[in-house]
Amino acid sequence: MQNNIIPQISEIYSHIDKETEAFRNRTSLQCPPGCGKCCTSVKVEATVPEMLPLAQELFRQGEWSRWLERIAAAGDERKCVFYQPDPVISVNGRCLVYPWRPTLCRLFGFAAVKNKKGLPEAVICGHQKKNTPDIAAAVKAAVPDGLPIPKFTDFSIRISSLDPCSEIRPIPINRAARLALERYGLAMQLAGSDSAEKAETG
Repeated sequence: MQNNIIPQISEIYSHIDKETEAFRNRTSLQCPPGCGKCCTSVKVEATVPEMLPLAQELFRQGEWSRWLERIAAAGDERKCVFYQPDPVISVNGRCLVYPWRPTLCRLFGFAAVKNKKGLPEAVICGHQKKNTPDIAAAVKAAVPDGLPIPKFTDFSIRISSLDPCSEIRPIPINRAARLALERYGLAMQLAGSDSAEKAETG
């Protein structure tokens, strides 16, 4: 895996954010203020390439080893280590690495999957349905009829095409983050060794 795909992944993330914002503006569908319920699921997954922008940032901050330790303590398949629960309101919380979050975290609640008939079907979270049932129902009905909506598959294909040799199957987010940090660190070490070798032979 090459770290030079990071700018392209970041660009895809910018496209996701623009499309989800446009979708929210069209439909008025929103997350409840402060809600972090989806982040508490152990089913949050990502691919390793999706976590490379975060790995790069944690290396830049000098925080990579601390986060590797936190992942090791929490476990690869537990809830996301980057989520900080609200100490007062149980369903609320915040992402500590929000600008570098992966595809699922950007799209959940504002994107579609294909149903058994091959038609797009909006994935709307339970809290959206509970807080704004009329809006959620209207969106659910309008998407198969052509309401523009971001699609999970479109973006996963774009990211996987950047590195065809990489495993494209999503894995638990903590594991994906750990592997991204390890691979980014290894690539940095190899780049440093190459630079030192060129300096010696130059």
